[in-house]
Amino acid sequence: MRSVLHSAPAAPVAVGAQRWRDESLRSIQRAQRLVLQSHMDALQSAARYRRAPLSSRVTNEDQTLAPIRPKSTRTTLYSLGVSGPFPSPALRDQSAEASISLAGEYMRSVREVEGRLRREAGKVTQEATKLEHQRERLEKLLRSLRKALLINQQSTDGRTFRPATTETRKDGADLLLCHERKGLNELKQKLETMLRDILTQQKALAQSSRKLLDCAFERSRVIELLPQHGSPSATVRPSSSPFSMKPDPSGPYTLECKEVLESSAAVLHKSQQLRESIKQLMCNAIVKQTDLHHSANEGLLKKIEETVNLQHHLTLSSAATRQAICRKQRQMQCASYSHGRVLGPVCSDDLFCRERLNRPVMQVYGRHQSWLLPESNLLTQGNFMLKQHLESTEKAVEELKVARLQLEDDTCVKQAAAGVDSAVVRLRRRLVLPTFLQVANT
Repeated sequence: MRSVLHSAPAAPVAVGAQRWRDESLRSIQRAQRLVLQSHMDALQSAARYRRAPLSSRVTNEDQTLAPIRPKSTRTTLYSLGVSGPFPSPALRDQSAEASISLAGEYMRSVREVEGRLRREAGKVTQEATKLEHQRERLEKLLRSLRKALLINQQSTDGRTFRPATTETRKDGADLLLCHERKGLNELKQKLETMLRDILTQQKALAQSSRKLLDCAFERSRVIELLPQHGSPSATVRPSSSPFSMKPDPSGPYTLECKEVLESSAAVLHKSQQLRESIKQLMCNAIVKQTDLHHSANEGLLKKIEETVNLQHHLTLSSAATRQAICRKQRQMQCASYSHGRVLGPVCSDDLFCRERLNRPVMQVYGRHQSWLLPESNLLTQGNFMLKQHLESTEKAVEELKVARLQLEDDTCVKQAAAGVDSAVVRLRRRLVLPTFLQVANT
């Protein structure tokens, strides 16, 4: 800072002209005024500076031109109210304040972007957690399907233990079990495909979360600009207004942040759609699995009912056959007794009086040999008919006995088949129903 100039006392004798001296004095006053004005312009930016009064004035009454000498700098600074030897320049203060405000604004914007990135990473983490729970339920349903397939195979293998070839033929229950196995395999393939989609989506969510956190960590380096105990104005408050920054390669919201946020939003949307489709698929799978299970059980129960009805009819037929056998045996006893009586007596003492040929009527009739008596012919015909009846009755009894044995064997077979089917139904109810309850509770 230049020193302030003061006029020296004029010489006692004026040599120069008045006009010449006035022009010089005006030049000196103008110079002093410009010097003071330059000092005041430099100090007006700081509030702690005040205008310094003129230490001396040049009047028109002075007739002599005195030399000008500066006062001490310390006296001038004290008169301006500054304690130091040199005040700080105002331009540097303004530049520092402008830099600090720009850095603070940049810091707040970066922290806002960082908060947005971390909130988005939190959403991605929550979505990953929900998807993980969905995956656990899907795996539980897959275990239920695999168990149902194993039970179906055990049911099919168990029905092979039915006795006789007539009971091991393919029937409606076997077709229902085959249909159940086919439906369970289709559901299993769909759920396994969906499980692979879930694993792929989980990888995408993990990658998106990692990118978001990397960008947030790169943005969080502005923490170095924050004080340890900052004022409330220095803290960043989450804004409820939508994020409306424009991407700028050199700004707080870079193109990389924009791409990461857009990709995370797309991944979140896809994950939500995937969860909805998985939920719908699981509901449909549970309903279809329940329908298949109940239809197979109903088919087996219907087959058991038919087998039991046939068993009852076979029992009744066996009883009727036994009754017919007893009736035929009584008829055979009567026919054999009659056949023995028709053959005639063993000795003459066994003949009745009416059967003797020495009766008077027979003796008189015997004189006429042109006519033979019909008694012998009738006895011969009766004997032959009784013999045929006995043979046919014996054959019928043998056929009835064979039929009765077949009925009894068929009854035992039907009873064993009904027992096997009942065991299969009990196995299915014991193993499948708890699985349905576990899946339904989830």
